[in-house]
Amino acid sequence: MKSVIHFRPLLWPSIFTLFSFIILILLGSWQVKRLFWKNEVTTNYTKQFEKEIIYYNKNLKFSNDFEFRRIRINGKFFHNKETLIIGKTFEGNVGFHLVTPILTNDNKIVLINRGWISEKLKLQKARRFTLIKDEIFIDGIIRKPQKKGYFVPNNDHDGGFWFTIKPSEIKDALGLEKYDFEKNFYVDSIRSKNKKTLPIGISGNPNFRNQHLSYAITWYSLAITLIIIYFVFHFKEKRLSIKRNRL
Repeated sequence: MKSVIHFRPLLWPSIFTLFSFIILILLGSWQVKRLFWKNEVTTNYTKQFEKEIIYYNKNLKFSNDFEFRRIRINGKFFHNKETLIIGKTFEGNVGFHLVTPILTNDNKIVLINRGWISEKLKLQKARRFTLIKDEIFIDGIIRKPQKKGYFVPNNDHDGGFWFTIKPSEIKDALGLEKYDFEKNFYVDSIRSKNKKTLPIGISGNPNFRNQHLSYAITWYSLAITLIIIYFVFHFKEKRLSIKRNRL
């Protein structure tokens, strides 16, 4: 017995399926690329975090190799120049990241991302406990200015809507031009291991969202499902058949 496949594909379903299949494969491959990139970032974070602590001073020459390094910085907060970063969550609760400039003993301004606060603490009068007047020591990690994501809006300086931490933009919007301002990086504050207080800073452990493998599997699965549906459709329309001929 010899099997003979007879297939008469319909034009438009074939064009649609081919186009959709290519798109799904590209999306899956893009997620695989993102997976390798995210794994590399996590590895680099761990490596950098374990290095010796940097003690900040105005003569510190920033290098790209500094990102994720631990840093200790001291000074006084400018609470009247706070910035709230919109759309941040902590354990499923929506809120903000509280970014406050600190004036160091060397008269230089550095932005400190102090951590997460809830929406009900948006106004300063609701969180007097965050308005520290005395000199303070901050332990944190160095972060380069954030890049806007594909679906993240631009910062609205006039409206006061901030979505990404970009020191240069924040400096201009808050009128801090007269100060010696650190534009190359900001600092993510590390929270105490013994207690969790607001604002809630980072833990210090690598906690990068990494769903890229599951996304890749989803896109590739949809591509395979699409092909199956395509051939089943043609089979039901009797445009795909398998006949067995005797030799």
